[in-house]
Amino acid sequence: MNTKIFFLSFITAFFCSGILFGQNNYRTLVYEGNEKFNGKDYDGASVKYMEAIKTNDKDFTAHYNLGNALYKNKKYEEAKAEFEKAQRFSQTISDKAAALHNLGNAYMQMKQPEKAAEFYKQSLKQNPYSEATRKNYEIAKLKEKENQQKKQQQNNSGKGGGGKDQQKNDDQKGPKDQNQDQGQGQKNQGKGQGNNPDQKPNNEGKIPKELENQILNKVSDKEKETARRILNKNSYSMPESNEKDW
Repeated sequence: MNTKIFFLSFITAFFCSGILFGQNNYRTLVYEGNEKFNGKDYDGASVKYMEAIKTNDKDFTAHYNLGNALYKNKKYEEAKAEFEKAQRFSQTISDKAAALHNLGNAYMQMKQPEKAAEFYKQSLKQNPYSEATRKNYEIAKLKEKENQQKKQQQNNSGKGGGGKDQQKNDDQKGPKDQNQDQGQGQKNQGKGQGNNPDQKPNNEGKIPKELENQILNKVSDKEKETARRILNKNSYSMPESNEKDW
């Protein structure tokens, strides 16, 4: 009986010591990774964080810090995957907000501002007082709008390709059609004046279409200029290493 109790106690102590050793090893690896990260050795930091993940693949810290190291090495796709895991394993609101914020940063670097804005918005739901996240969200929305305007301009220029050809064909018909149209116009104008002397021609009082387009283009260019001025500052915040050394 005593032998059985001793054996069970030994097994329990062995497993507990193994768990404690694994925890200590995980914390040590994360700490060493942070030291390398602070020394800007991002490759070395990534190795340590990956070793830590092998000992515990369901903890926030190693995934989050690995995402930061990969981001610093401009491996944005891989960083994105680590930030996604980090936000799933986060246990606090601040950790979840940080992971979502950095997901937005990764998507901005991957030139996907619409997705970046989505994650910044999710981060703001966790931490609505973060000015850095709010600023990044606004910049992402501006960049998204700029991309939409460029796409619309490209579509419009593509559609307008046949306009010149049509005008050329109309010009080649000669003055005969023009004279006929002009005569009909005068005839219709006479009828209009006879029915209602106070009636104005249809085009009177309206802004010419060409002038209207110029005004609209100026407004659009102004919006682009504002967005470009902000975006050229590269002012969206960079991810930072988690302060936890354990």
